[in-house]
Formats: sequence, structure tokens, C-alpha cells
Amino acid sequence: MKAFSVAKIIIPNVVILAMLWEVLQDQAGRLAYFRTLGFTSSTAYYPFFYITSAVDGTTRIQGLLTLDWAQVLAVALILIDAAFVVGLLRGRNAASPVEPPQETKI
Repeated sequence: MKAFSVAKIIIPNVVILAMLWEVLQDQAGRLAYFRTLGFTSSTAYYPFFYITSAVDGTTRIQGLLTLDWAQVLAVALILIDAAFVVGLLRGRNAASPVEPPQETKI
């Protein structure tokens, strides 16, 4: 039973962390591509969004408002872990010792 509880939190964490790693690798690849073209990139972060712009001298390529999957996945990871901890604490508090049966006299 305890191994099942641990697996319920480990497996989603591993999946979300793998997805987060992929997102960060994609973003790093895009920034590296800008650098190979001679552009300097700048990123403006907002809650759950970001804008990446590229500048080369007088040439400026304005980026689009993009969903920041890294922030979305981080929030999902926090919510899943918090839900697991709350459930674990509630289950621990709800588990009361078994009371012996009461004898009744007739």
C-alpha cells in the first residue's frame, strides 16, 4: 500500500519534470538559433506568458505573446504535490484506531 502511495506522486512528478525539461530545451534551441543568425535576443516574462524579441543593430524582430509552458508545468507540479500532501494528511487524521465491540447485557 505504501509503495502505491509513493508511486502515485513519483510518476506524475517524473512525467511533468520530463515535459519541463523538453520545454526548456526547446526554448534554449530557439535562443541559440537567434544567436547563430547574429541576433541578440531579449525575453520579457509575464505571469504564464513571455515575449522573445530579436535585435541586430537597427533590425528588430518583435516576438509574439506566447504561453510559457515552463510556468504552467511548474504550477501543475506544485498543485499535484500539494493535493497529494493534503490527501496524505487528511488520510492520516481520518485513520482512527479500531474500537473493540461493546458488550450488551440482556
